Amino acid sequence: MKFSICIPNYNYEKYLGRTIQSVLDQTDSDFEILVSDNASTDRSREIVLGFNDPRIHLHTNACNVGFAANLDRAARMASGERMLMLSSDDLLRYGTLAMYRAFFTALGPAADGAVASAAVDVIDAEDRTIGRVGLPANDVWRQSDRAPELDAVAGGPVYRVAGRELLRRCILAMQNPFQFAATVYPRSMYEAVEGYGGGRQMNPDKWFHWKVLSRAETAYFIDRPVSAYRWHASNQTAQQSGSGALKYLVDEYVSTFEIDGRLLQEIGLQRAEIERAFIEYDIGRHGLATLARGQRRQARRIYHYGKAAYPQHAGKSRYVRALAILLGFGPIGQMIARAAYRYRTRASREQPENVWQRDGDYR
Repeated sequence: MKFSICIPNYNYEKYLGRTIQSVLDQTDSDFEILVSDNASTDRSREIVLGFNDPRIHLHTNACNVGFAANLDRAARMASGERMLMLSSDDLLRYGTLAMYRAFFTALGPAADGAVASAAVDVIDAEDRTIGRVGLPANDVWRQSDRAPELDAVAGGPVYRVAGRELLRRCILAMQNPFQFAATVYPRSMYEAVEGYGGGRQMNPDKWFHWKVLSRAETAYFIDRPVSAYRWHASNQTAQQSGSGALKYLVDEYVSTFEIDGRLLQEIGLQRAEIERAFIEYDIGRHGLATLARGQRRQARRIYHYGKAAYPQHAGKSRYVRALAILLGFGPIGQMIARAAYRYRTRASREQPENVWQRDGDYR
């Protein structure tokens, strides 16, 4: 079993060397490192070539093709049986590939139809661990999914669920079930779903993971960190948070009508259920969380986006109605939202490390 570690890069000379080294330091040596440089203007390419390791392959785009397209440029270089996408500012934790090899080997013939992900550490610009992201929120993974017979080989608690059942849960919660830098899947599965595609600007991995689940027989989640997601002022999530842009909402909205109708029938969902999930999670809850953080103008934009997208559902959502009322109260409504958010956070059963989950989770 050979691993293809795919690394899309754009102007991350500060971190790229550390990312590559974290793969080279793995105890399992049967891998290839595939770097697709998106026409960087810094020293990224020189850093890659400086390693002088035959397992490292570099492709340079003639021009910047965008984030999602560059994911596919990296992935299409793969020749291994298993693939893992690693951002060029993230790290692979020591022993991760050896663990995944043992895990898939333990699955036997079922490994060919399996996709596995795991928890990740959150690190700062200096590699210091500042948080942890474990099981995704919103009841996507449940205690009834536990597969304790696999705990020993994985080195942590393992959860197992049928691929399409997990997809159904994800759609109803508008949730990404996996962590980008911790998800391993067969190359044949990547090819079957035609890769990431160029239809998502901010979260192409979520749409890709949904497509993978439509083909996977079984999905697994290992609740131990196998990689490290770097949080810093220049990464994509931070830029999105600071820009006030609503690009991610466009991604979510497109997902509500791009899912194949036959697939919806097979997993027992109707189109209206996806539309309602979009309104509840991406408009109502996310809008309230945004207001609680003091971003009243952006919260208002979120509200109006939802009203324009699916007015028939927005008018029936208690979260959207609450958002409208609090926005109408001006600064006082913002204070109320902040107080309610703090109270619910303290009362939540979630562990503190899940603070790094999607910021739209207002419960």
